[in-house]
Amino acid sequence: MSTLSAGIVNVALPTMSQQFDVSLESVQLVVSLYLLVLTCLLPVFGKLSDLYSRKWMYLGGFITFGFGALFGALSTSLTTMLLARAVQGIGSSAMMATSQALIAQVFHGSSRGKAFGAIGAVVACGSLAGPAIGGVLVQEWGWRSVFWLTIPICILGVWRGIYLIPRFNGNKRLHMDYVGAAYYTLMSFSFLYALNTAAEKGWTNPVILSLFALSLFVSLLFVRREHSSKYPFIGVRIFKIPTILYGYLVAVLGYTALFTNSVLLPFYLADIMHLDPIRIGLLIVPFPITLALASAVAGALSARWPARVLTTVGFGFLLLATLLFAYIGTSPSYSYIILAQLIMGIGSGTFQVPNNNTVISAAPKGELGVVASVNALCRNVGMILGIALSVAVFAAVQHFCLFRGLNTQNAFVAGYQAAMLLGAASCVMGGILSAKR
Repeated sequence: MSTLSAGIVNVALPTMSQQFDVSLESVQLVVSLYLLVLTCLLPVFGKLSDLYSRKWMYLGGFITFGFGALFGALSTSLTTMLLARAVQGIGSSAMMATSQALIAQVFHGSSRGKAFGAIGAVVACGSLAGPAIGGVLVQEWGWRSVFWLTIPICILGVWRGIYLIPRFNGNKRLHMDYVGAAYYTLMSFSFLYALNTAAEKGWTNPVILSLFALSLFVSLLFVRREHSSKYPFIGVRIFKIPTILYGYLVAVLGYTALFTNSVLLPFYLADIMHLDPIRIGLLIVPFPITLALASAVAGALSARWPARVLTTVGFGFLLLATLLFAYIGTSPSYSYIILAQLIMGIGSGTFQVPNNNTVISAAPKGELGVVASVNALCRNVGMILGIALSVAVFAAVQHFCLFRGLNTQNAFVAGYQAAMLLGAASCVMGGILSAKR
């Protein structure tokens, strides 16, 4: 449901941009603010899930996400839309922080890799349905319909989850450092918000510089608190486990590479190729198709092959896909775009599943929720970095090219190419770390 909504909203961004009369840099906050709120709260919900019932935290997140969808459907401005997406981010954070830990508690040994592969395939099916359904909904009934669709899915998910999800009692011997949690939330929100809005406001804007400074100051307080607290919020010892540390770094770089293209591609298809929402959705569909297949295959192979091999191969596919998009030009064929999307889907599924499995399997006893939530945190930090950096690079290069006298189309393509080369660089770094683990 979460990926279904994300895929639908991505397709709706160009239409929202026109109706709200805002720029690309502004409307991308509909995606990035959702990821921002989601990311900032992941360790908080992960820690709470070690203390209390993961089942009810997960279902509570489902309900909150549904209310956010209702607010989104009723939004009349970009401001109210952003508030609605923030509510959805809270709900999605509660679900994402607990889902991997729930799987890890039910499945053990070689079956765990297959379970993560199955979940990856289901998530990909949500991504698969999103663009296609979103294209039809946006064209026939407008962008509001994409939020109305989410509500009955939430109701169905909560109803079935009550009966199907096992209940695991929390560990009453653990404690929550609420001061450390507050430090972390303020630190991450100020940094990531500044990173997301810097492209629009300017990197030297006093507000942006103040937020970066605030983030640095609070991070020092957070580190001090982590070392002095009897019950640290996250605990530095999980980062001393090489399997977990490398898995976290690989996740950040992999998702940074993936999300350099997530916001820009729909605009490329709309502004350069002049395609309608249905065709945009259909050209996005090949990515989740191969993501679903690759996730299932990688889940089965993770019981036989080292994660290092599978994730490195996945980064090789991602690198090839980002380079294909970087040199797409102004009039590519449909087959070219489909091929690049297929390759990107293979790479994404091949690196995600084994990486998740190794990180979760290395979690110390009693800290499964924290390790799983920080793993999800790294994934979402990569998403936010991919969106923010790609939009910033795209805007800077596009404006420079327009200043030099290039026409609008060529300036757009030049900015798009620069953003994709940034994604390629992330793939190279991720592949190197993956091979060394």
